[in-house]
Amino acid sequence: MATFDQENKKAEKILIKKAHKMAGRKERVIELNAAVLSVYGWQMAIPMVLGVILGRLLDHFIPMTYLSWTLNFILIGAVIGFYNATRWIKREGSLSNKKKGKQK
Repeated sequence: MATFDQENKKAEKILIKKAHKMAGRKERVIELNAAVLSVYGWQMAIPMVLGVILGRLLDHFIPMTYLSWTLNFILIGAVIGFYNATRWIKREGSLSNKKKGKQK
């Protein structure tokens, strides 16, 4: 027969294993959130940088007296980036919801 101390040690080992699993899940959630934020950032940054490049070229070849092509294309790039990032988040959310529905 198992003594009380042996049972206590078994329960302690089980609790330690569960605690390690929970810690691993939290780390994965943090990594996933960091990945989502980095993709969101890139989707915002790339159109804005392209807007800067295009705007600088137009400012050099077709100067405007009262407006800057660069500022206009930065704003347009920000709007396009926000639209792309929002669409990407909605699409990923719908994909994860479909996966959750299939698992149930």
